[in-house]
Amino acid sequence: MSAQPSKEQWVELRQQAVTDISRVIEEVGLPDILLLYQRDVVELLDSTACDILFVEKSRRIGLTWALAAYCVLKAGRESAAGGMDAMYISYSQEMTREFIDACAMWARAFNVAAIDQEEFLFDDTDGNIDRFIQAFRIRFASGFEIGARSSAPRTLRGKQGVVIIDEAAFVDSLKELIKAAMAFLMWGGQVVVCSTHNGTENEFNVQIQDILTGRLPYEHRRIDLDDALKDGLYERICLVTGKEWTVEAAAEWRQD
Repeated sequence: MSAQPSKEQWVELRQQAVTDISRVIEEVGLPDILLLYQRDVVELLDSTACDILFVEKSRRIGLTWALAAYCVLKAGRESAAGGMDAMYISYSQEMTREFIDACAMWARAFNVAAIDQEEFLFDDTDGNIDRFIQAFRIRFASGFEIGARSSAPRTLRGKQGVVIIDEAAFVDSLKELIKAAMAFLMWGGQVVVCSTHNGTENEFNVQIQDILTGRLPYEHRRIDLDDALKDGLYERICLVTGKEWTVEAAAEWRQD
């Protein structure tokens, strides 16, 4: 674990973080590396009009990666600029670890002063069973942090900020988790629920249908595989994997 900065260093890091994140947002804008559907989600969340967003999506299209960028932009700001904590929840520890890694990458890319990235343990009680839940976080010089938490609804109690429930259709007790997350809205927080589908009776799909029929007044986005391909997903895959992109190769990949 890195040493804690002095008071003077903290003030300098804090000011540097505010300056850097303001430059990124106001002068540079969102990174061109984001594909159009990724950019659309980040821009929607970064507007003041969106407090609840549900996204139904295809698998492995990089939406979680884009949400990591948004969390860094949010936690890197001071409170007066709309900054707040961000919390990430999913069904597996590996996904939470990957999300924090993605946030750390974005933090370096945005040149935000991340004070510390650490792993910690805390007591959690489930009936008569005491257990430790492993969690991760990144703290920024703005005073806010990005944290990854378990999917137990009680882990959100007393928290505030942006909460992301990723692959929500595969999370246990999703209805109760969403209910707990909605308390974040009382003090200006945001709730983001995104997932691939897991059956028509799943709570995630129930909420999506309620949104589509107007019973729930939440923002909604749908990104299927063809949407992602249209916006350059396969070109990005080729760039990352070192393959040559052709129309024929893209069509074959889509068919496979």
